[in-house]
Amino acid sequence: MYYKYHVLSNSGSEVKGSMGGTPESVKKSLKKDNYYIVSVRPDIFKWVIASLTRHKLKAQDLSLFFEDMANMLHIGIAINEVIISLRKTSAAPELTKSLSSIGSDLKSGFSLGAAFEKTGVFPGLVINMLKVGEKSGNLEKVLMDLSKHYSREADFVSGLKSALVYPFIVFSMLIGIMFYISFKVIPHLEELLPIRAGNYFATRALLASSHFLKDFWYICVLVPILAAIFIHSFFNKNSAKSAGYYSFPIIGEIARDIYFTTIFSNLALLQRNGINIIDSLALTEETTHHKFLAKKISKIKDFITSGMSLWQALEKDSFFPSFVYYSVRKGEEAGSLDLYLEGLSKYCFDKATRRIRAILG
Repeated sequence: MYYKYHVLSNSGSEVKGSMGGTPESVKKSLKKDNYYIVSVRPDIFKWVIASLTRHKLKAQDLSLFFEDMANMLHIGIAINEVIISLRKTSAAPELTKSLSSIGSDLKSGFSLGAAFEKTGVFPGLVINMLKVGEKSGNLEKVLMDLSKHYSREADFVSGLKSALVYPFIVFSMLIGIMFYISFKVIPHLEELLPIRAGNYFATRALLASSHFLKDFWYICVLVPILAAIFIHSFFNKNSAKSAGYYSFPIIGEIARDIYFTTIFSNLALLQRNGINIIDSLALTEETTHHKFLAKKISKIKDFITSGMSLWQALEKDSFFPSFVYYSVRKGEEAGSLDLYLEGLSKYCFDKATRRIRAILG
């Protein structure tokens, strides 16, 4: 979402503009630049334009891109030359366009992280990791870690798609057959039915459903769409209500495991590159769009700030199963937290995938 902001600088001059993100992240960014905030309002027009023109970068494209970047840096090619080379060989149009902008910004003196951030198409995790890589001097390692991270994400998405495609096709065919029968077959059969057939409940119910589908087919199409939008909006805004959603048998557990896969993978990536756990949680909170989960991460961060270890903070919240904080405890004791977090991410991914295939198989 984009937001219009109206702020005052230290000198008292007015500054107006627009920025992408959440209301919290926009205000945080403005306060960081020492602006006094007058107002922050949604910029609906810019959001609509951006939604129509922007295409999300695929995880597989990001994985290949960062792997190529890391390999080129490893053999001694300068970062400016890497960007130019990848711009010419990239098969993703949105990535090619972004690389042109990045190349120009690098020539103008921007840092790599700032140049990537300016495009507005790369995930927040990428921006933060690039900034960490530049400051620590481990850019090549960070790029390879990003490549592996998005490779796992691509595998996860591919696994979900392969599990859902066949059932979706079958369901679509059944819906199509149902509408065909209601529109074409039953009206002809109705003319041939004897008068006595109307005395049977099954016959009346079949004819009534056929008439309803024929006369109000648009309701049957709109209701599932509106229901999905409402449920998504409701649980995203009402964080307290989302706890009930995750407690649903099977479906809630699958959703929780899917989110755990992403969260633990992000934390593992940040830990592996030397970012302390509080900063890792803060960055993960910023890149988590689900408000309920973002609040959970913020709560854990507060517990750690008060003196707890990560596993103790996780144990305090019943939302996290026991195997999570047992594993994290072993990781902290062994001094290999990143490996255990990565293992948790993989375990949750495999668990969610198995359950989905079991339901649909």
